Amino acid sequence: MHRKYQNPPVVEALCEVSFDPGQPWDGTLPGLVYNEIKQKFPKKRQQMVVQFGIQIRGQDPTSVPPPPAPPSQETFSRLQFLSEDEKTLIQIAPDVLTVNRLKPYSSWNELKPVIFYALDNYCKAANPKAIRKIGLRYINRIVIPLPEVKIQDYLLASPNIPDALPQRINVWLQRSEIPFDAAGVLVIQTGSVRESGQSGVVFLLDLDFVTAGEPFSIGTAEDKLEVAHQNVGLAFEECVTDMARKLFNEVTSGTG
Repeated sequence: MHRKYQNPPVVEALCEVSFDPGQPWDGTLPGLVYNEIKQKFPKKRQQMVVQFGIQIRGQDPTSVPPPPAPPSQETFSRLQFLSEDEKTLIQIAPDVLTVNRLKPYSSWNELKPVIFYALDNYCKAANPKAIRKIGLRYINRIVIPLPEVKIQDYLLASPNIPDALPQRINVWLQRSEIPFDAAGVLVIQTGSVRESGQSGVVFLLDLDFVTAGEPFSIGTAEDKLEVAHQNVGLAFEECVTDMARKLFNEVTSGTG
């Protein structure tokens, strides 16, 4: 059971599902999904996304290296469907479904049904063969109302500076990828955030659990997602300290 907080530091929770398509992508599919969900997600907008990639050319190690391949560029449209208050989003791109919940985040018991509501309606329209992977990500913003603090007093996933060097850090960013056997990979990103008008210290704790392995059936998505949620919750509690928890105002009953 996860702890629950009156003032959780979550600024965004999101679930991204990538599919093994059952048919070529059809640009009319987002509209079919919207027809099913428009009562709960009446607002819509379109976003153009540019994705860059670098092609790696194989070569004979004894030959003269060829010139590098130019970066590839792919442009695609992403449709966003928003709740009336614009705090919950369903986003659809080619063979990808994303559900976002912005602050205030209430609980997993409220977010999970929205994810499967979106997933069910997507699958009815697109009829994918399987799910390639699911990513569950929680972005936390921890504000400490002090001009200067020791990082380890609040975050345990933090830089380790050799004793011979000055221990004062102005800006830092750290990323770790931790495999959880066959279940997936946990990505932990921590760092400091500079914000204008903010007199205190702001830390970022970004936790993303992504399933691993071969594509799996839609019917097993709930089990996969529960494992991801358990591991993200475990990572959060292991990364923060009791001093940080005091900022979140822990409650003694319920689940998060």
